[in-house]
Amino acid sequence: MAEDVMRHFQEVLLQTDDLEWVEKSLAGLSHKMLWRDEETEASIALVKFEQGAGIPTAHQHASNQFMFCLSGKYRYIPTGTTLTKGSFYWNPKGSTHGPTVADETSILLEVYDGPHYPERPSFYDNDEDAR
Repeated sequence: MAEDVMRHFQEVLLQTDDLEWVEKSLAGLSHKMLWRDEETEASIALVKFEQGAGIPTAHQHASNQFMFCLSGKYRYIPTGTTLTKGSFYWNPKGSTHGPTVADETSILLEVYDGPHYPERPSFYDNDEDAR
């Protein structure tokens, strides 16, 4: 049985430098979507916050959020929690956090194990940006 499953498996390789940054409706935020499961809405993306940009309000996620900081300095204002190169951050489902600010242009690997938000937050002007 396992052999049958593996026979249909295909590897996927992305060169992230070849992907364009896609701007979101929140100023200073862009992403490169690496993978998304349309059924569960789980996803993996590179996100970039330009210096001075951030999430303007406290919010919650509908699933666990995991972030690994590849570069920059990204700060959660109320707690002072700051992601720098090599930092791993886990924000459990339903935990209120933010607002945030990028003290330096920051690139983060962001993983969700399900949908991003229970409903579209006010800082996005369309549903696609909240996915």
